[in-house]
Amino acid sequence: MSEYVTVEVEFSDHPDIADLYVNQILTDRDAEHYDNPTAGDLGSPIAQMLFSGVDGIQELKISQDCLTITREANYPWEAIIDEVRDALRDWYL
Repeated sequence: MSEYVTVEVEFSDHPDIADLYVNQILTDRDAEHYDNPTAGDLGSPIAQMLFSGVDGIQELKISQDCLTITREANYPWEAIIDEVRDALRDWYL
C-alpha cells in the first residue's frame, strides 16, 4: 500500500459528474454502481463509508481505481472532493 492516498479529479462535460482517480485499489470486484444513497447503504463497505461520511453524493460508481460521483445539484464540488480525500485517507491509512 502506498504511504499516501492521492486523488486526481477529472470533470466531465456534465457539471454534476466527476471522476476521482485514486492511487489505491477501491474494489477487487466488478464495477459497483449505486443509484442513490439508500442503495449505497446496502453496498460495499467503501460505498457505505462514502455515502454516510460525505455530503452531496447523489450517485456513485466504483471501479478498481476510480470513483465516478454524481453530486446533488448545486452542491459545491470543493466540499465533496475534500471530504472524499479525507475519508479515503482515513480508510487506507
